[in-house]
Amino acid sequence: MIDNVSDASVLAIIPARSGSKGLPGKNIINCAGKPLIAWSIDAALGSKYVTEVIVTTDSDKIAGVAKKYGGRVPFLRGADLAKDDSSITDVVKDVLDNIKGKVKYDLVILLQPTSPLRTAKHIDNAIDMFLKDKNSVSSTLVSVYKTDSKCLLAFGINNNSNNIYSHFGIDLTNPRRQDFPQTYAPNGAIYISLIDGFDGFYSESTIPFIMDEDVSIDIDYKCDLEKATALLLGKINHDVV
Repeated sequence: MIDNVSDASVLAIIPARSGSKGLPGKNIINCAGKPLIAWSIDAALGSKYVTEVIVTTDSDKIAGVAKKYGGRVPFLRGADLAKDDSSITDVVKDVLDNIKGKVKYDLVILLQPTSPLRTAKHIDNAIDMFLKDKNSVSSTLVSVYKTDSKCLLAFGINNNSNNIYSHFGIDLTNPRRQDFPQTYAPNGAIYISLIDGFDGFYSESTIPFIMDEDVSIDIDYKCDLEKATALLLGKINHDVV
């Protein structure tokens, strides 16, 4: 098991299929002056730990943009792994299978291109945390952000009686939000696992990497893109000043 980050070789994988329905062409849509995917490629290349950045895509057009910004696209992903319901675990395994025997990596870090506010510093801090806190070969890390605990008030409707019931066992007659535990949700920005025996990014030993809500935007729709663009342009203008 890797104990020191200086001894680890890290493969960053950026998944970018075509065919988005919520925001057509979103992976290469303009976001604050450059293609959306470029923000993730730049963050990965800026990491002091990432050894190589591979973009997995089924699109020649996306591949061309990725290469322009420094990502490597050694092959195009098969159509069977570019569907709406394709498993990200299978997509990562496909990359690992394609590079097997060519280069040896210790860690894989998945960076979704829809998280443009995730930076190289976030990546480095997440890798540091993973190597510090992992306690088994099945340890993984997933980035999350704090959510409003009122989500615990979610209820379902009984198909037989048509009555509501609490999904989380909350007393709906006297809910006290101040008594609710803090809740978190994945933001899609960072996933880390050891490569040996890789079988997904969630396990009983998954470490949470907590990120601020304002950098946890996961772009699915136009409103997400507009918010991310405004935040990125504001940061750029602040840095220039």
